[in-house]
Amino acid sequence: MGEVVQRLFRLATNRALSLTLSLVALVIGMGLFVLPSSAQTSNDDDDPQYRLKRNSAQDHSAPIEHGGKQLQGGITRIGVPDDAGATTPLMGDVRQAFPSIESKQPPLKGQAQFDGPTETPPVLVPGRAVNAPPEMYRGWLEKAHPQFSLQASTMAENRLVVIHDKYDNTERTLSSLGLRFVSMDKQEFDGYDLAGAQVVVVDCGPKNLSPVAMSRIRDFVARGGYLFTTDWMLDKLDQFIFPGYIAWSGAMNRQNMYDAAIVGQEPVLFRHAVTNASWKMDIHCHLIRVLNKQAVRILAVSRSLVADDPDGQGILAVVFPFERGYVMHMTAHFDRSQAMMGYGLPDPAPVIGISLRQAIAINFVVAGLSGERL
Repeated sequence: MGEVVQRLFRLATNRALSLTLSLVALVIGMGLFVLPSSAQTSNDDDDPQYRLKRNSAQDHSAPIEHGGKQLQGGITRIGVPDDAGATTPLMGDVRQAFPSIESKQPPLKGQAQFDGPTETPPVLVPGRAVNAPPEMYRGWLEKAHPQFSLQASTMAENRLVVIHDKYDNTERTLSSLGLRFVSMDKQEFDGYDLAGAQVVVVDCGPKNLSPVAMSRIRDFVARGGYLFTTDWMLDKLDQFIFPGYIAWSGAMNRQNMYDAAIVGQEPVLFRHAVTNASWKMDIHCHLIRVLNKQAVRILAVSRSLVADDPDGQGILAVVFPFERGYVMHMTAHFDRSQAMMGYGLPDPAPVIGISLRQAIAINFVVAGLSGERL
């Protein structure tokens, strides 16, 4: 008898436990069971991506002297969390990348909406990549150069010449802007007539221009043309045909992303730009050494690039006059990025959407096509 009672008791206990577990599973499935707050969310204050950082006396992130008013207090917002439970996208639009920064430039009546650089805080960490479709570039051009943008699609294509190579893709950026141009490789350029050209862009790459081509480019600038070169063309072209102005220091960068700050007063080249942003570089970019400090004007520098530069300058972009024309060189590429898929832009600048390096380069191209002196 006692054995029967024990069996009945064990059976009842097992059924009760099974019923209890079923009820708990039902409550959790309906969302009625709430975990403690410490288990639901992480502490964003422990993640530097979501913090506000104040520059200390030992911090080297203070703004570069660029002629504008220095920011007060040293506060820089370097990121904000997404909505709770949301997944941070790999790429978003520029407002998602820089949600706390708004333009301080009021629209100007009867002319460009943005006639100079917008003051932005120094960059402490790189922003996230955004999707930058052609509409973003055309929108930037319409704000910075409204009159020019109306005529861009009808201008003669031989006014803008692109000599392309492996490591840059200037054609894609210019096409996104809606500009017409002639494109060729470095070997084809030998037989091309520059009589109608106003701007020549030479892409970074391993190929060399012939001595005849180099001489023709030098003569083009001397007659009043605008020459824009990127990265390796510093020592493959510029230092040969414009000796004594700029040269390769022999050093290369060691990382892909740097802080950038504009330098000096350049109302033409800094139109609808920003004072501080990120600056994308491929590994093994050739760093700039300025030889003629009277003629060469530095456009942008990087504090973090100083560590890679034997001259301790961290120069990102320069411009200089040569006889009747101008030469601009940039330690970076004109295209968004060959390392990203689609329209991915790794270094969008706050306020303007496109990158700072692209804004300066586009302003140079527009100035050359418009006959605007620098």
